[in-house]
Amino acid sequence: MKNLQERFNSGEIIEFEKPTVVLASASPRRSRLLTEHGVEHVVIVSTVDDTDINFEHPHEGVSKKQEIEYSKQMALAKLAPFVNKIKNGAVICADTSVFCAGKILEKLLTVEKCRAQHQFLSGKKNINYTAYAVYYNGVVLCRVMATKVKIKPLSAELIEQICKEPEILDCAGYRHQGLIAPYF
Repeated sequence: MKNLQERFNSGEIIEFEKPTVVLASASPRRSRLLTEHGVEHVVIVSTVDDTDINFEHPHEGVSKKQEIEYSKQMALAKLAPFVNKIKNGAVICADTSVFCAGKILEKLLTVEKCRAQHQFLSGKKNINYTAYAVYYNGVVLCRVMATKVKIKPLSAELIEQICKEPEILDCAGYRHQGLIAPYF
């Protein structure tokens, strides 16, 4: 028998027997946050590869307004495959991006980018924008929250340690916040 993810990926409409929260993310951190706040949920990962969307947008010389719109667009893109495909369930998608000195920081993808990005952020103020997109019963809502952050200077040793963290190369802002939070 196919699991929920396989059923969803094959295009099946998923109907839950009782109201269910669906986290549309493979992020262990987001799942853990829901669990810690007493929200029972199932995970069905969005079929959208946000890497392409990420690289289609300008990342330099952008305004805060453009950054907010970028975050919304990313979260809504991840949510799109769930619209009219989930019955009796509320789907939550999120996207976190980092905005610093007129730049939207790209997904890391390589150790070299990870190192360069953390060297760039060292000692600077930035804003982490997290867009939450929710789908329930034909309605889509999207909100963006901003977290202002001042990062203390990061040593070369710490940057190397960050670059070796599991999952660091396929993440954006949420992982960034978790890893260097002690240095805010």
